[in-house]
Amino acid sequence: MRQKHGQNFLIDNNIANNIVKAADLTNEDNVLEIGPGKGVLTKLIQPQVKHLTAVEIDSVLAQQQRYYFSFHNINNAEVITEDFLKLSTSHFSLSTLPFKVISNLPYNVGTAIIQKILPLDNWTLCVLMLQKEVIQRLAAKPGDKDYGYISIFTQYYADCKILFDVSPKCFNPAPKVVSSVIKLTNKHSTVPDKILFDFIKHAFSQRRKTILNSLSSFSKLDKTQASGLLNTCQIDPMLRPDRISLTDFLNLTNALRLLK
Repeated sequence: MRQKHGQNFLIDNNIANNIVKAADLTNEDNVLEIGPGKGVLTKLIQPQVKHLTAVEIDSVLAQQQRYYFSFHNINNAEVITEDFLKLSTSHFSLSTLPFKVISNLPYNVGTAIIQKILPLDNWTLCVLMLQKEVIQRLAAKPGDKDYGYISIFTQYYADCKILFDVSPKCFNPAPKVVSSVIKLTNKHSTVPDKILFDFIKHAFSQRRKTILNSLSSFSKLDKTQASGLLNTCQIDPMLRPDRISLTDFLNLTNALRLLK
């Protein structure tokens, strides 16, 4: 039966235990779970932590979680019925506290959720499950076929470690793709200059062009000026964006900002 929001519910207890174990939980932790569904992770997380905030878009599933908490007299957990992407972090208890994230993310909006969480300064660790191809993009390195904007965005904010794959048989209904679990650790990077991600997004929107052409069109510099800037940063002007490291992008955008 097709679920209202296209959910694929994790039903394998061994996988669930391995996901939660990877978060290294303590009784001092505050945890955010996005899309708890039927609660297979929730029931493992809640007894181990100080407070659990579960955000569930499906009102029926959210009410089932509330009934479970109420029936078992659980007072260290709350359920917010909301689309996480529309939820202001100031609306719940994690707005100022350090917190961890554990989630079987909704596949259709997983990268959008990641882009909302990572710039927050007070998350410490995320253990996330998504389709394997997306997880590979998050952790990809320059030269990898999966390397792109989301790779650099993720790695600006976090250290990435892919943990394990999850078979479609571990879900109900079974998805048509293999899933993977990744562990992200906050690097507490400074707030980036807006030009950094604007330029990276521009470069990868035309990824078959050289970094020289991308820089020239983005910055409105002529090719001679753009080439000089790249040479100053010790970046080969003929490389394509998928060969440029995060460090090189940072150096290049810093140099570009100084020209303004």
